[in-house]
Amino acid sequence: MHEIEEDPLFRQVKSRDTVLVGEDEICKVLSFVGGARDPLAPTLFQVANVDTGEIKFVHGEEVKEIVCTYEAEVKKRLESPTEGPITNILPTVENYEKKIGKKKLSGNEPKKRLESPTSTELQ
Repeated sequence: MHEIEEDPLFRQVKSRDTVLVGEDEICKVLSFVGGARDPLAPTLFQVANVDTGEIKFVHGEEVKEIVCTYEAEVKKRLESPTEGPITNILPTVENYEKKIGKKKLSGNEPKKRLESPTSTELQ
């Protein structure tokens, strides 16, 4: 009987997954390029090293393990009780005041007028 071959690991990798490349390089998959025989099968991956930020292409066979899928990462973030609601990180005046440690930003104060020097002061 024929044994059913399992798909290679690199065929299961999707964009935005975190993968182990080689022996000790953790990378985030940015995109992939399909092969000539099957354009939907990823053979080359564009990855970003999470430690160095280096962006490069790697062959699918160099991917040794899927460390974390994008779906699992999103699910973990949504269920995480340590992170507050998204309103705590949106760029608002209140969040900026918290970030820089000021009590309030004053936007209604009169602006100081810059007076240009007169011709007698320049001499």
